[in-house]
Amino acid sequence: MYHKPKVSVIIPCFNSERYLKKAVDSVLNQSISELQIILVDDGSSDKTPVLLQQYKMQDNRVEVISHPKNLGLGPARNSGMEIAGGEYLFFLDSDDYIHPNSFEVLYDKAQAEQLDILQAQHMVHKNGTKTLMPPNFQLFSKPVSGLEYFNSGFFIEPKACAKLWRTDFVKKHHLQFATGYYEDIAMVYQAFAMAEHVNNIAFPAYHYIIRQNSITQQAVTPAHIAGFKQSLIDMQALFMRQELTGKQSAFVAGFFLYLKELSALALQTEDASIINETKNFVNQMVDKYAKFLSGNRLLPVSKRLLLKKSPFLYAQLKKMYKKS
Repeated sequence: MYHKPKVSVIIPCFNSERYLKKAVDSVLNQSISELQIILVDDGSSDKTPVLLQQYKMQDNRVEVISHPKNLGLGPARNSGMEIAGGEYLFFLDSDDYIHPNSFEVLYDKAQAEQLDILQAQHMVHKNGTKTLMPPNFQLFSKPVSGLEYFNSGFFIEPKACAKLWRTDFVKKHHLQFATGYYEDIAMVYQAFAMAEHVNNIAFPAYHYIIRQNSITQQAVTPAHIAGFKQSLIDMQALFMRQELTGKQSAFVAGFFLYLKELSALALQTEDASIINETKNFVNQMVDKYAKFLSGNRLLPVSKRLLLKKSPFLYAQLKKMYKKS
């Protein structure tokens, strides 16, 4: 008899042979076994395709999707979602890993509260140190809607990982990841805006490894800037909803902080044309939406004033401070 998997785990893989074993083994060795494990080879040129086929032969829960060329993290996740048949979705990057009890803990919580999205904590590993994130994790006594979450005074972690997603909810709303860099941001915010039942759990489900060749450590290119801009443009579609513009709105605060992060990214390039284009883009956003930042209680007054005046100036000051 066919039993529907509790969780479909989607792992995009691109030239991942060095790290793949730890990631996949952390899923295979979970305390619950009712899993669908979708490994997506995104046009790898190393031994990754061979390793994926070996996993498929060793475990009948494993399915492999192969892209003939590298399409990027977003399209690889989308391919996995197309064949996902589990009650819930979980996204794992191929150079990270998860806690041995992650799916048991998250599934039980999500089922008990009939959640669309369950957000867990994650452990960041960098240069031999471990940091639990987010540090001030707000817990709700009962599920809230995504719009209530935006206005709860707590920032949403803009990563698709370390969250359990109800599959029917994702497919009902046709949620997809964008092509390019920073593909998580817009998708996560759009999903929360539509979710009816959301909650958090104080559990370090995900281990996020920052490596020298990760996206966050790569030299900034025009593609990075374009991806971040597109995420902010996509967020605009949500911004003007009245529910998202209040004094406690994490959406407003997050939007302006992302403008600052985009500015900082452009400054890293030291390319005058990219810097000027990004500065103009950021200023246009500020001109349209600065009024919503006034009085926002999630940001200190000094940070709020700097962001309202110019997220680009804020990024410049931060850069100067780091150099001093």
